[in-house]
Amino acid sequence: MKPLRTEGPLVWMYDRNHDVLARESRAGFERRLGPPHGRDAQGDGLGPTEFWLWRADCGLTVVALYRERTDSFQVFTDAEEIDHALAHLGWWSAEVEWRADEGKPRARNGWAVYRQDDTGNRHDVCVMQVRARAECLARLMEARAHKQWYAVEARGTPPPQSQSKPPRSGWAVIRQDEHGNRVEVAVHPSEDVARKLAAAYDAEPRHKQAYFVEPVAPRS
Repeated sequence: MKPLRTEGPLVWMYDRNHDVLARESRAGFERRLGPPHGRDAQGDGLGPTEFWLWRADCGLTVVALYRERTDSFQVFTDAEEIDHALAHLGWWSAEVEWRADEGKPRARNGWAVYRQDDTGNRHDVCVMQVRARAECLARLMEARAHKQWYAVEARGTPPPQSQSKPPRSGWAVIRQDEHGNRVEVAVHPSEDVARKLAAAYDAEPRHKQAYFVEPVAPRS
């Protein structure tokens, strides 16, 4: 994630309620995510605060505010993408004390991020509105999973994409498990590079998964 300039987003942050309340040691957070991007000695009347502001490559904005008085973190992000923001921050449920979407029904239309274990059992993690962000979350969660993999598929009527994309071309790296489930993990215009990527994935200690290359198929 890339740091943002602090002038604008800080005003936006104080104008809205936070989406997540979490606890982690201040030192541990900084070791993982770097020093704060700014400090507010007054902390809107609630004591000194430090803050981090990022924009991820997928476009998601994440703001983390640490309050010294309560030794807690408040996170501000897009309300429908809390799981996504937590994944970028590297937090599991153990660190999270409260989240704004807790107890609310899951969205029915959009792009579902689902988890599948090595026995073939599947479970939806969340349903998101933007496919690129759903794919980003799937990659983040798979990177820290053990004997599980994550993928994205449509649920209900997916929202229209904000911009039309030109037809794709090139070579797709495909992952397939022992149940025959397939997911596209990468696309590259060069067949040689795609095959090197597939070989690199195959060299990882994944469980009962195979990678191969085929001409890319246009997405519907």
